[in-house]
Amino acid sequence: MSTRRLSAVHIFVVLIFTTPSTLFGQSPEHIPQGWYVYPNSKLNHADVNTLKCFNYSRNEWAVSDESDGVRITKWTGRKAEVPSLPPLLKVQPGMPGPTPSAGLIGAMRFEKGWLLAYDAVGSGGGMWLTNQDGSKAKRVVSENVRGIVPLNSDSVLVLSGWVEMIPDYGKEYVFSNPDGLNIKLKYSARLDGAPMASTKLPDGSVLFVTTRSLHAITKSESESEKKPNYRFPSWVTAQYPNSIVARTDGTIFIGMRMFVLQLTPNPSGYSEDWLLPNSCSSFELDEKVLACVCKSW
Repeated sequence: MSTRRLSAVHIFVVLIFTTPSTLFGQSPEHIPQGWYVYPNSKLNHADVNTLKCFNYSRNEWAVSDESDGVRITKWTGRKAEVPSLPPLLKVQPGMPGPTPSAGLIGAMRFEKGWLLAYDAVGSGGGMWLTNQDGSKAKRVVSENVRGIVPLNSDSVLVLSGWVEMIPDYGKEYVFSNPDGLNIKLKYSARLDGAPMASTKLPDGSVLFVTTRSLHAITKSESESEKKPNYRFPSWVTAQYPNSIVARTDGTIFIGMRMFVLQLTPNPSGYSEDWLLPNSCSSFELDEKVLACVCKSW
């Protein structure tokens, strides 16, 4: 914003006829309607109270892919579609609830059986392999499972970890598709944090985010990236990403606490834009109720 002097009348006109997007020099058509880009210069020099404010924000944003663009809504928690489970399946030691569907975050059915993934939030959870009717089952992953994604015609990506640990923890596995109660581990690696959300791309590869970074894994586990594709600033650790969308032009949107992160590909990697709703043109920490309070123009 120009530093030249403005009269009181000029200032009044600017405030009435501009939005946060135009005030900060951003073109509205490049970001979702109703949102603006919070300046990186302010984030780079944010003090402890400002970062604390981000952590205490009561706004958590989820992103979803729509035909006309990215949709941003309030995050209401992870909701798994519970399929008709194998009829003879019983609760196994380590499953997190009183019924086989409690804590279930994913189920994949194969010709001779099922893969069932559970997140116990705290300790417990894991992934079980069963036969077709569920009368036989064995645990193949003994950690909370955060995501399960078919990687190609013969492989499954499994993301596991705990968010509640300090520091948080995560792993990625690639398994072969099961054959009855037999399954082969093809690849595994320790992650830099707990996996939080994933999305599958049209070419069969998968993007996923941890509390600290963006990762990619291709259809072939041997081509898996050994380093994060993009590392978040350190303060993002407490923002807990919950959803990710990749557009056909390569732009990535990540929903999280306080912000939506927009990553735009460039020759050196990604450029980052931190999006806030127009209703949050400024904010401050209310210490009495430990909340980050937004204000609008």
